[in-house]
Amino acid sequence: MLDDTKTLRGIVITWTLRFNDMLDADQLHTSLSRLLEIGDWGKLGGRLRLNVGFPFSAPSTATDVYVHQENGELEIHVPRPFLAERPAVSYSHQVLTMDIDEHPLARTLPKATEGLSIQAGSSEFRAFAAREDAPAVLEDFLYQDTPQLSLHVTSFRNATLAALSWPHTLMDVMGQQALLRGWSLVLAGQESEVPPLLGAREDAISAAADAAVERTEIFKLGQNAVVETRAVFLPKRLMQEIRSQAESDLAAAHSGEETSFISDGDLLTAWAVQAVASSLPRPRPVTVLHAVNARFRLTSMLQAPGVYVQNMAVAAFTFLSHKAAKESLGVIALENRRHLVEQSTEAQVLAFLRELRCQAKTESDPALLCGESDVVLQPFTNWTRANISKVADFSPAVICAGETGRSRTNPPGTLCSIMRNPCNRQWEPRMWLWCWAKITVITAG
Repeated sequence: MLDDTKTLRGIVITWTLRFNDMLDADQLHTSLSRLLEIGDWGKLGGRLRLNVGFPFSAPSTATDVYVHQENGELEIHVPRPFLAERPAVSYSHQVLTMDIDEHPLARTLPKATEGLSIQAGSSEFRAFAAREDAPAVLEDFLYQDTPQLSLHVTSFRNATLAALSWPHTLMDVMGQQALLRGWSLVLAGQESEVPPLLGAREDAISAAADAAVERTEIFKLGQNAVVETRAVFLPKRLMQEIRSQAESDLAAAHSGEETSFISDGDLLTAWAVQAVASSLPRPRPVTVLHAVNARFRLTSMLQAPGVYVQNMAVAAFTFLSHKAAKESLGVIALENRRHLVEQSTEAQVLAFLRELRCQAKTESDPALLCGESDVVLQPFTNWTRANISKVADFSPAVICAGETGRSRTNPPGTLCSIMRNPCNRQWEPRMWLWCWAKITVITAG
């Protein structure tokens, strides 16, 4: 229900995972391929097809079909078994006989700095994200016998870049977390610990939306500029300053009242809203679009005996008038928290899903976008809960350590950075923001 949308059909995700060690690339590939041979994990190795009503889709033979769809909708056809000529994963590997900081492009990969910094974004590093002829649009998957998942490894003498790419119709960030955790378990020889992949043949989100409930709610909210990609690094010190400022703002605005909880996500949302609102040529309202993960909101999924590797994010909105968007950091953060709390209840998530289901009956691509007609839409996806940096453990594939000494902050075989991660903590309490924006840096003097 949430996988096959017009928006997600137009997105191919790339992740570049940076390790400050030399890893065995073939071992990474073998273990990932093995994961996709376990039970319904094979879904991730399937081929995307539109159902038989689409005349141009490449034929699939000897496959399992996961979730039969209606005319014109996407299906996943999984080869049984996977063979050398029909692998579970597209794999490529390039070896560069130099240290990573000796490479003219790799040396510019985003890195931690002493203070706030704006660095090159993911679009600058396409050479490390995928092989040159990797699928880039949906049609590349439909017209060829191409796995959805690609692994492209670049080996340096002292570092490894392991890049994954896949169509966004396959999974969301928590699905990606489950993939990395399962991959790490297989790599460590712990296949028996790999959790079952759920919902491969029946959509759990559709089932939740259709299930009978004691009490239903009406979905309350239902009543082309040139941009660049940039990586923004926020050190621990700056995050502490932002929180202190917000707490001072709230103490002044709500004197004598109990301090309200605001998360790091609320703070970063407010910080970004202030930056956008102050840059507008004329006052305009701002609507923040958040992704709320249904996995953590629906009772039927909280105690699931496995993992759901699919898209389960629904929208939640924070509405700010032009005046509210220029309020203090703490006031904006608290308003963001209030909106999220209201819209993240199980009843509201189910109401949102039912609203989408109703739209699907009359529209080709159901979508809900709320806000005033002249609003500035500010999408914001918080991935800190996925904790990706500490989920991926590729230590069994370490050939030799690339970075040693006191400067190293992460264990061998673990991530030191991730490219294309909208908001992520690493081993130290600091933040990376990946931004799509036109950023102008103004230097005083």
